[in-house]
Amino acid sequence: MPALEPAYLVLGTDLAKVAVVLDRLRAHFPPEAIEAQPAASGSARALVDSFMTMGLLAEQRLVIVTAAHDWPADDVSLVLTYLEDPAPDVVLLLVADKLAANSRLRKAFAKPRLIECAGPGTPVELREWAERVFSASGARGDRNAVKRLIELCCGIDLADKRAVKELDGSDLARLRTDVEMIATYAGEDPVTVEMVEMLATRVTDEKVWGIGDAWASRDRAAFLGLVEDLLRQREHPVRLVGALGRHLRQVNDAHHLLATMGPGRALDALVAAGANQWAAKKVVQQAQKVSTPHVDAALSRIAQLDAELKGASTLGGRVGEDAGAGARIVLERGLLELV
Repeated sequence: MPALEPAYLVLGTDLAKVAVVLDRLRAHFPPEAIEAQPAASGSARALVDSFMTMGLLAEQRLVIVTAAHDWPADDVSLVLTYLEDPAPDVVLLLVADKLAANSRLRKAFAKPRLIECAGPGTPVELREWAERVFSASGARGDRNAVKRLIELCCGIDLADKRAVKELDGSDLARLRTDVEMIATYAGEDPVTVEMVEMLATRVTDEKVWGIGDAWASRDRAAFLGLVEDLLRQREHPVRLVGALGRHLRQVNDAHHLLATMGPGRALDALVAAGANQWAAKKVVQQAQKVSTPHVDAALSRIAQLDAELKGASTLGGRVGEDAGAGARIVLERGLLELV
């Protein structure tokens, strides 16, 4: 095995580049010698303690910690202390979206232990990035089509430089997936704005996580504010309610698991059932904040609201129509009853 450093920091929001780095490092280890976990408040102590027992194992191991930017100061201090005298049979791989240049964790790494996978940071870079992905996929996307795709998929205006800088890895991953999917659909035809409008993944599903946080915390102002943001982005009430309904069912699943097991085991069960680590972590956190009556009432009301918007109410809109005043009244009345 080529000599590896005892620890690496992979830093950046371009998940395609991050995936390449992770694959290259994983190739040095058999599957059973690789483990992964997300960074969470208080998790560094158990992580560091586990390294002390790995000497009993016959092989070197790769430990991947995602979302290292989420660690609070105490966890960072424990990891930095460990890095002063790392275990010889462990390669620690930290993955973070963004870290300030003066952050202690960032300053503890230099090349080759620091591997940067920076995504686009300006509107021009983001547009050019999307255009390159289109080109690599064998499609031609004109500037207006690319601009509209970014608006729909990331929920931002390309003129807003600050919003572009705040994009994270999941935003770029979703945008890349949409570009590749639309390119496949287009084939040899040029990609048009109309094609993007028909096929693009709206940012709704991502923003629903924030709506779910506000719902679980019973923060009515934040809840309604996030809904209004989506409506301003021309999201149709029917699609919004559908996404929120799917999310509430995930929280309900986590809530039932928590009735018989702790948060850690519930998280593992959701991941084993196919949820990604981040999503499972979020729904477990939200499920811990709510009562069974609150979840049951929300599921019942969201199902009723979905039916109203599809025609059960005389005010409701229809799938595919623009979100008119009647649909908005039905939506807002129903959502107020959730919080």
